[in-house]
Amino acid sequence: MTDQADLVIRTGPTGSVLKFDFPGIHIGTAEYPEGPTGATVFWFPSKAVGAVDVRGGAPGSYNLDWLRQGHDFPNLDAITISGGSWYGLGTAAGVAAALKDNTHRSGHWNNLATVAGAIIYDYGLRRLTPYHPDDRLGRAALSAARPGVFPLGAQGAGRNTMQGAYFGLWLHSGQGGAFAQVDETKIAAFSVVNSVGVVVDRSGAVVAGAQPLPESAKHIDKLLAQIPNELYSDRNSIMGRRRRVGNPTNTTISVVVTNQKLTYAELNRLAVQVHTSMGRMIQPLGTVNDGDILFAVSTAEIENPSLHPTDLAVVASETMWSAVLNSIPDIDPYRATETTIFEPAELSQTFKFGTEGLVEIRQTGNSLTLRSVGECSIFGIEPGETLVSASREANSFLFASEILQRIAFKRDSDGKVMLVLNPGNWQQIGKILKA
Repeated sequence: MTDQADLVIRTGPTGSVLKFDFPGIHIGTAEYPEGPTGATVFWFPSKAVGAVDVRGGAPGSYNLDWLRQGHDFPNLDAITISGGSWYGLGTAAGVAAALKDNTHRSGHWNNLATVAGAIIYDYGLRRLTPYHPDDRLGRAALSAARPGVFPLGAQGAGRNTMQGAYFGLWLHSGQGGAFAQVDETKIAAFSVVNSVGVVVDRSGAVVAGAQPLPESAKHIDKLLAQIPNELYSDRNSIMGRRRRVGNPTNTTISVVVTNQKLTYAELNRLAVQVHTSMGRMIQPLGTVNDGDILFAVSTAEIENPSLHPTDLAVVASETMWSAVLNSIPDIDPYRATETTIFEPAELSQTFKFGTEGLVEIRQTGNSLTLRSVGECSIFGIEPGETLVSASREANSFLFASEILQRIAFKRDSDGKVMLVLNPGNWQQIGKILKA
């Protein structure tokens, strides 16, 4: 049983943000840094009209049938997006209960909190902890909700997302947002990008943030051109990297919000049109391995007969492309906080991660060997597999691997050595296995 009651919760922006003028949307984020995993909540204080479009073959959702009833009147309180796969759906229930507890929704039959939600998969190759967003995290995210600010990159539900596994790239992504206005019509687009496909810009270039890409992976045309020759190869690889096409380990969840009044039919078509357009910016999109869902929302505050719903959707589609591009975090070069140069005997240990992950370390001079000796994969390193460091920078060692690029060492409060895999936003910390 996983006890999460003592996990530290971090709320609010901790990095770059999008600032925009749309008082009808309040946005809050909350994270369990020990995961790392998180949730993002969109709260509509005056309620809103909602519709939904599901494209992925492996969706995980909460209360979508209510949105499909075709109501034209505002009846939606909030939308939640969470990590933790199926286990993260509890955040939506937490938000609903919090709205009742803070008297916004009394619980009377005509004053119930209506919350819809969706989840992404952020377990597997990217982390070893069992923690997931839950009722408690949903409440914290709602409590932190504010208008006009949306955290970008590896924050909230985008805390531990990746893109590009279809091509074997495993690039860091996050959550992105963008805003546009046509006359009085406001259009806000948000996306938590955890796609099996890669994010591309308007020229077709693969967007990887600060992560280096080989020349053969810098443009979507170059990547797709390799597929016919590799589909049936023994390696099933691109550029010598293992492709991951058999597991539903991804999902992109998006939200587009306008203040313009739309009928349910128009709002439903907005969801379909914008979601379809996302196939340009994420390739491939909507696969059997993804759980892609897009929510379309109207706060129904203004009428703008001069802006046809089709034109609104075109603007929203371009705004969503900007949002997806804004999801890619700028990854700062790792700066070691531990300056001690450890003795090889201190590092040559077996370290435990989670309940099943074991890593055996052996250091010889400036070279370090890492071997997975537990029962589960460690950042894509299968049990029994061994990696040798490519180079060393002071207290950290670099590896030429799919997901594991760097490891470092530091001491805990008792002075014991800990192993840190991928130091920074996505780090996993292992402690020495007791004999």
